Amino acid sequence: MKRLYITGSVCICCFAFLFSCRHETKEAQKSKRTLPPVEARAQVDKATATTGDLIRYTLSASSEPQTKVEIPEMGSQIAGLRIVDIGKENPIERDGRKIIESWYQLKADLVGSYIIPSAVFSYKDEKGEKKELKTAQIFIEVKSVIEDKSAAKDIRDIKSLVTIKRNYTLLIALSIAGLLFLSLVIGGIYFYRTRYRKAKATPPRPAHELALDELDRLQKEGLIARGIYKEHYFKISEIFRRYLEKRFHFQAAEKTTEEILPEIINLKGFDQMVKGSAKTFLYHTDLVKFAKYIPDTEEVDREHQEAVNFINDTKEEEVPKSQSS
Repeated sequence: MKRLYITGSVCICCFAFLFSCRHETKEAQKSKRTLPPVEARAQVDKATATTGDLIRYTLSASSEPQTKVEIPEMGSQIAGLRIVDIGKENPIERDGRKIIESWYQLKADLVGSYIIPSAVFSYKDEKGEKKELKTAQIFIEVKSVIEDKSAAKDIRDIKSLVTIKRNYTLLIALSIAGLLFLSLVIGGIYFYRTRYRKAKATPPRPAHELALDELDRLQKEGLIARGIYKEHYFKISEIFRRYLEKRFHFQAAEKTTEEILPEIINLKGFDQMVKGSAKTFLYHTDLVKFAKYIPDTEEVDREHQEAVNFINDTKEEEVPKSQSS
């Protein structure tokens, strides 16, 4: 009898539990069915702010996944508040609902009361008809920073003036360094001008003097006595060609004999014998330089003298000092 009583009690408890679970499920389904197809919301993170504060204005909509909701563009309708930034969040799904959101970062530069007008969301229902949802207006009160006691704590009175001691040692050191630098600059300018004037006052040596000195030094080297013919002829040819460049102002050092001869033939004020001696000299030096020709001592002396004679015959006439001055 006791066992029968216990079994009956257990059955009654199980039946009560199943009934309550079924009742709760029905209630949940009922509440889920009662949600509207679209819910729209407009809100700010602070209704009271101070000048300079950032205010976040958010527009969000919760809808059934298949319903497409359009969030209104409120930038042109927000008056008095400065829009600092705009953004949108990616759509998400939560508890079987699709949630979309956009936001505005606002800032008030002036104290006063501001109204953000109602936002009108639009969507299409199951029949394809266009519907609209309108949110409430939002009121924002902007106060001065000084009126805000918490912000006023950061404002302090101006401190009294402090006398700054001057470091005269540093000032004197900088002055001395500046004077030294200025002296160096002036000295450099004076040295450069003096040297430039001396260089300008001393005229360059005539081309024939330079060439005759170089020929004299070449003869003293004694290359021919040591059997170094080719080097001797390369050097005497270079001396002769440098003289032509400096005296008659045409390129000769880097040109071949065939390229130089037309310039020599066109020289004015010199007879054909002088021009012919230059032509003979150039051909003879080329034989030794490039044809492995070995001249005897008489030929070497004769060609040296031909170079000296040509230089003396074509040198510039010296201007008397009285005329040059």
